Amino acid sequence: MTHRFLFSCLGFLVYLATVQAQPGINRIIDRLDSLQNYRAAYSYRVTLPLTDSEIEYQAEMTYARSRADTLCGYSYRIDYKAENDTCPYRNFMAYDNGNYFRFDRARLREYHYTDNPEPFVCRENNPGVHRSGLFAELFPAEISRQLSAFLGKKDCKVSFFPDTLVQNRRCNAVLVSDSLRGEPIRIVLYTFDPQNGLPLYRETENNPGHLGSQTVVVQYGECCDKKPFPTEYFGEQQLLHDYGETFFLFREGTYAAADRIGQKRPDFSLLWDDRRFSADQLQGGKALLLFLDEQSEFCTPVQQIAESISLQENITPVFLYTGPKPDNLVNRSGAIILEQARKTAGEYGVTSFPTLFLLDAEGVIRFVKIGYAPRLPELLEQAIKQLSGEPLTERPPY
Repeated sequence: MTHRFLFSCLGFLVYLATVQAQPGINRIIDRLDSLQNYRAAYSYRVTLPLTDSEIEYQAEMTYARSRADTLCGYSYRIDYKAENDTCPYRNFMAYDNGNYFRFDRARLREYHYTDNPEPFVCRENNPGVHRSGLFAELFPAEISRQLSAFLGKKDCKVSFFPDTLVQNRRCNAVLVSDSLRGEPIRIVLYTFDPQNGLPLYRETENNPGHLGSQTVVVQYGECCDKKPFPTEYFGEQQLLHDYGETFFLFREGTYAAADRIGQKRPDFSLLWDDRRFSADQLQGGKALLLFLDEQSEFCTPVQQIAESISLQENITPVFLYTGPKPDNLVNRSGAIILEQARKTAGEYGVTSFPTLFLLDAEGVIRFVKIGYAPRLPELLEQAIKQLSGEPLTERPPY
């Protein structure tokens, strides 16, 4: 395979190259960090373990530094499509100033920091929704961050090869052998254009030497760092213009769930076991509506909170799954479990899961929480207590 040939050819030079790695790689890092505007076309090929089968994506990236954005530090758009993808619309990832959009597998997801900061929070190996995903590691700022981390890691050998030849192309190359407690966990080869410093190639072998090893090869095509982007190029209005049909077909309502406080809850009628359940049946008592999606990691803790508080406060819990309910679902609170509620979620303005609504006895929405927060039990209990007093005139703090 290609990676074995490349790594073996470079291997005998590793000792000498390690000596001069720091200054050479620092120059590469400085160059990556200096990129204000960047465009690149590339292929992204994943060789799956055991089977040696491959998945290949063709993609185009646009990227711009945004010093004012302290959340991420850059804006981007990636337009991509897998060779075997049957969806007629190209997939995309986009981020700008606290707003993240992603469309793939015929599903559109969006996250907005001002409405719900939780998905953007960096925790352990999770860099936040805006810096995650298949291609996020290829942004110039992220390559710079990777190289800096490798240089500072004790159990990692980093070698620099100036003006070398990889795949019959002159380049500056960086070879990384990363280990954990003495065991190799990955080998990464980066190459950069010796003239303009832009990335040319990256090859990663995860779990080298194991049956479960996986290889990822990124081959860059046309790259450019000179032409600036038009104003608002990365903003939502431009996305709506460029991917208008995708938003029209797949956007599940507007991102208005958090703005529904004080409004009458939309009606719905969904199958509940062998009968139907309608929103009118909630009239006369307080209720918690919780929209859930099995793919969201925050659904379980929010569901547990809703179960606990509904039992404690004698509130009717209603769990609405966008698809079928989980096979292993344990209904501790006797909640009303409704399935295939994607259309209902759209009518409530839900595009991110989980989303929780508190309804008063008249069916008016009094509290909304999108996603999970450590203070959710406190906030929800506060909103419930306020139902017994004056009606809420403003949104409880998040």
